Amino acid sequence: MFPGALERRIQYLVMFCVLSMTLVVTPWLSLDPINLPKFLILGTCSFAAIGNLAPYLKPMINSEARLLAYAVLLFLIVLMVTFFLSDAGTWSQVYGSHGRNTGLLAYIGLALMLISVVFVSNLSFSRKLIWVLIVTGMVNAVYGFVQWSGSDPVNWDNPYNPIVGTLGNPNFVSAHLGIADLASLALVLEKSRSLVSRVILLLNVGLSLFVISQSSSSQGLLVFALGSTLIFYFKFLSALHPIVRVSYWLVVLAGSVVGTVGILNKGPLASLLYQGSVTYRGDYWRAGWKMSLDNPIFGVGLDSYGNWYRFARTEAAALRRGPDVTSNSAHNVFLDISSNGGFLLLTTYLLVFGLIFRSAIRVLKKSREFDAVGVGLVGAWFAYVIQSVISINQLGLAIWGWVLGGAIIGYDLYRDRLDAPRLSVKKGGRPEQVPVAVVLTGTLGLVIGFVVSLWPLAQDISFRSALESGDGAKIEAAAKEFPRNNYYYIYSAQILQENKIEDKALNLTRLAIASNPRDFAAWKLLAANPKIGESEKAAAIAKMRELDPFNNTLGD
Repeated sequence: MFPGALERRIQYLVMFCVLSMTLVVTPWLSLDPINLPKFLILGTCSFAAIGNLAPYLKPMINSEARLLAYAVLLFLIVLMVTFFLSDAGTWSQVYGSHGRNTGLLAYIGLALMLISVVFVSNLSFSRKLIWVLIVTGMVNAVYGFVQWSGSDPVNWDNPYNPIVGTLGNPNFVSAHLGIADLASLALVLEKSRSLVSRVILLLNVGLSLFVISQSSSSQGLLVFALGSTLIFYFKFLSALHPIVRVSYWLVVLAGSVVGTVGILNKGPLASLLYQGSVTYRGDYWRAGWKMSLDNPIFGVGLDSYGNWYRFARTEAAALRRGPDVTSNSAHNVFLDISSNGGFLLLTTYLLVFGLIFRSAIRVLKKSREFDAVGVGLVGAWFAYVIQSVISINQLGLAIWGWVLGGAIIGYDLYRDRLDAPRLSVKKGGRPEQVPVAVVLTGTLGLVIGFVVSLWPLAQDISFRSALESGDGAKIEAAAKEFPRNNYYYIYSAQILQENKIEDKALNLTRLAIASNPRDFAAWKLLAANPKIGESEKAAAIAKMRELDPFNNTLGD
């Protein structure tokens, strides 16, 4: 379908994207060292990839993967309609909330990466992709061990367990290690694998499981345990008598039930699996479901869960850990999508992932012998889906869910397609070159993706520099830079207000309220500013009660 040079270019771009999005952090440069650099990489790579493929959109749409192409297009259309019809802040929806960055551009980037992967996939590329996943797991396992030992060179601002890897949170790195270990396990069981390679992979799995066990997060163990049942089945049991196969899955089902009950603090495994955060996740899920039911068509706005959490939570949730303990995610990707974009967006998302699931089943059924690459792709993607039910759509993990999904569909359709030769030759003996149109559209896509994705990181770097200077005027100016995120308005207003520069603090607070009238923190700052009158203070407190009806600290 594509010139060989172009196919290889996209393949290398995809592998660079997933590798760097997993591992790149900027702790000495930006205030948010985790999400913003990953967001920049996603935007740049996804727009570059689709830019390179743009001259071939018509044959892509008419290819064997046209159903997926239409499903992704439908998802993007609904995503855009949701964005334009929402009354949430424009730029907060485009770039997402600070510390998450899973807004409009992020989902466009993820969808474009999925499409790009499908059309350049084959057996060779899929094997390379699995190795990239394993390498990222090795790096995070070693780095996690360094963090566990107390030798981390980075002084992270981290209230959690010290093991956060390059993903910023014990749950995220735990899940990533569990997913990568499944890829390692699949290759260990490959018949042609050398002894040395198997030993290295098994040592990596052992180190990763140790790091997971020390991370105070059970997510990695959960996804690894469930994913490994799939891999073991297709390695050892898929060709056996149906009674054996059914018995195996009944045992797995029983174990899953016992495990689920244990996670809920009941049964024999409760002491091993239960974490207090499970109860809090229930609070977040209920709030997300209420937002979905109250706003069923277009949701509350892209990445706007945090603006509505106080209003949607139950009274028990407000009292459990205090009214000021909140969340900006439902800790369930499906509920995040339904609450942010409504059931219509959720339906299109499920359609895309349903097509991936269909291809996953076909990949597993096609193999007469154990297919380590196919089973590894499916097992790792299955683990991602499990993780997405109980956690946040962190970009360093989300990219693997979408890219692995695209690889599964591509593997289903194009597994036996030969690699493009390293030096394709046209008739007449001249080396095949990437067409000029592709060079132009690819460069344009790269530049656009880089520029639009750089702005949040640029503001974050500028704001950190201003904070380090201690100059109030610089802090105020940095807070007002594009794309004018409420996080910086409020952060700077708090600093100025604490230093008795109330006039400038009030100005920034009003900007925050104008940008996002549902920002509770902005109204709280306004009520505390001594420069406002009693009537305005009373109005601010009334607005806080409206936004947070179960907050028992606001009086009657």
